[in-house]
Amino acid sequence: MKNCVALSDILIKRGSHTILQIDQLTIHAGEFVGLLGPNGAGKTTFLKLCCGLIKPNRGNVRFQNQCISRIAPGRIAHFRKHIGYIPQQAEYHAHLPFTLREVVAMGRNALKPLFHALDKTDYEIVDSWIDKMGLADRGRQTFRSLSGGQQQKALIARAMVAEPQFLLLDEPGANLDPNWKKQLRETLDRLFNDCRITALLISHELDLIPSACQRLILLDQGRIVQDGPKAQVINSDFARQLFGRTITTPEKP
Repeated sequence: MKNCVALSDILIKRGSHTILQIDQLTIHAGEFVGLLGPNGAGKTTFLKLCCGLIKPNRGNVRFQNQCISRIAPGRIAHFRKHIGYIPQQAEYHAHLPFTLREVVAMGRNALKPLFHALDKTDYEIVDSWIDKMGLADRGRQTFRSLSGGQQQKALIARAMVAEPQFLLLDEPGANLDPNWKKQLRETLDRLFNDCRITALLISHELDLIPSACQRLILLDQGRIVQDGPKAQVINSDFARQLFGRTITTPEKP
């Protein structure tokens, strides 16, 4: 099976404090992996490491067999074009009146040479993803006026218009109510089943894991304590210790 991301001998420290320590981990192409753990477990550090936003003190990160942890900053931008990163909060100026369509189009701009405008084909792709997210009637609405769930769908569309090979989601359900979390799970299931993209979802909520995610990794205090099939991991002693309970996640109909 082809590898998408492979980590080996990883160590990240801040002063004398170890933030992340991973001996070996591989995410295969076409996998949907959930990375779970309590707040402060090192989840966001792990995600930023995978997309080259930070470098380890020791070890290597390989993306599609290319080492991205030791290359020059000028070259890392080439690899990031293949990675769709959805942060916990939108990376835009909230005080500016961008429309939803303009925010989604920002993802497409990342593929263009500097100072090159989007063309008709680009906007067809932008509008197609807005429609797939069920937001076609919101395209001219300002991003900041959207609900939290609508904003999250727009950020997924923004990532997908860039045609990424690896999708990273950092706590996508944060601050969403139960109804929007349910909609988000369904959206991610549909996205994965349609595109078969490699995906890594970071969360501290077991309830957010979609049915398409069949592999879970538990992270605690910067170390992997469990890695395996979803049903096995969520019913493990580690899950009970970290979350205080086990649950039955939504399965495919």
